[in-house]
Amino acid sequence: MNAEERRSPRQIGLWIEVTDAVRGLLLLGLGTSRFECILVPDYGGPATGHPGPTFTLDQWLAELRRLRAGADRVLLPFNFSDQCTGWLRVAPSREGLFEVQAGWSDLGQYDIDLSEFMVVGRSLADFEPVPNARIERPLDEIVGAVAAIRDALARCSPPAAR
Repeated sequence: MNAEERRSPRQIGLWIEVTDAVRGLLLLGLGTSRFECILVPDYGGPATGHPGPTFTLDQWLAELRRLRAGADRVLLPFNFSDQCTGWLRVAPSREGLFEVQAGWSDLGQYDIDLSEFMVVGRSLADFEPVPNARIERPLDEIVGAVAAIRDALARCSPPAAR
């Protein structure tokens, strides 16, 4: 699929929008569901080794590449909160399609080692899906949506927050 044929993240059903640029507030859309989106832990930022939301989205893209290499599922963090974390579980569902399912874990952001926050999703045992918060799409469309989201956030974020 060339760039002219690519569908927008909203058409795919997976998007992130900036709701308050000054405070860096984001909203994640998945199908008809909406979630507060916190892509940088409270203790994140350039001084702590977490450069910002585009870094998290780069990690999402790396995890999605694992699906192409044969991984059975990946979990992508979308909300770092004190008491819990929000995750998108991406897994093959049927011939040529992958399901993206939003859910929560009781694992709080302070329980996650910042240097390995993506690895945590590989062994997350308490993922609790949110009913009806899911989409089913080809993997290429999911990857394209995440790449477009990442590029859009990079364009609107100050350099220190990328």
